Amino acid sequence: MTEDDDAIDVEAVPSEQAVKETHEREAGKSVLPFSRVQKIIKADKDLPMVARDATFLISMATEEFIKRLAQASQKVAEREKRSTVQQRDVAAVTRRADEFFFLDEIISGPQPATTKRKPKALQEEQSGVREEPTMLDRFVKMTEVVTDVDGLMYATHASSQ
Repeated sequence: MTEDDDAIDVEAVPSEQAVKETHEREAGKSVLPFSRVQKIIKADKDLPMVARDATFLISMATEEFIKRLAQASQKVAEREKRSTVQQRDVAAVTRRADEFFFLDEIISGPQPATTKRKPKALQEEQSGVREEPTMLDRFVKMTEVVTDVDGLMYATHASSQ
């Protein structure tokens, strides 16, 4: 027996914990709720009617797809010595595996860090562009305070002077 015969592809064999945690389904049943799958299928107006068996097969295919994507993502996380699958792991799988390449545009890689938004007044000062008046500005007339000879103050409309 050679060393190559003894070598086992660790990634191909699921861990004992993973085997214990897998849920066995009843024969003829899917883990996904039948009514939800049926509702999603009915949302497509091009399909007037779908047989019950077809809905079941779509549900089973969806389960298999999710399982394969999750397993591939888990392998990426394990290679990076993490036990939690992150969005970047799923994105890496969609870029590298031909099977999931169609998801590349939907599941993008790491998102760029968002910059903190500046207050509106500061944005207006820097850009030099003033936004149009707000709803409040349209209803509130600009007033000017005028002081008469006796020291009394009056509010007048700015357009009246």
